[in-house]
Amino acid sequence: MLKPTLAAALAALTFSAPAQASEPLIAQDKLLVLGCLEQIEQGTTWGQCVNLMFAPCAAETPGTDGHVACLTGVRSEWSETVRTLQAKVLDVVTIGGQSQIVDLMDLWSKFVVQKCNEVAISRPTGAESARLGCEVSEFAGLADEFAACLEGRSTADYCTLKEN
Repeated sequence: MLKPTLAAALAALTFSAPAQASEPLIAQDKLLVLGCLEQIEQGTTWGQCVNLMFAPCAAETPGTDGHVACLTGVRSEWSETVRTLQAKVLDVVTIGGQSQIVDLMDLWSKFVVQKCNEVAISRPTGAESARLGCEVSEFAGLADEFAACLEGRSTADYCTLKEN
């Protein structure tokens, strides 16, 4: 499912951790989701990506305490993935791009809170699961955009790479 270019670019990130680190920078399950998201316009469906994104919680009954706990963990993992990718992007983009990212992240955070709270309010049951699921999908989408920047696929204004 991963294109060779995305796989190579993200594998480089995955294994570029210091030698003493025992874990890759980006978990394999997150790489699979990012690869799926990259392929959406080439025939992969959103549903396929969602299945990968929420696979860790598939055994839990939606809306239950166990489901909420699982989604909380998945959200935390995606949040860390975004922080990792954002740090890498900040290292490679211009000063102007860095400034734009800081501004955009503030706006993005407010957007996600508002959007996902509205999703939760719209659910008579399982509101917390709905909110967390919304946040997970938003974090995955942002991680995909940062990965696109690192790979050179992004057309975002902030993604102007520094000259070497």
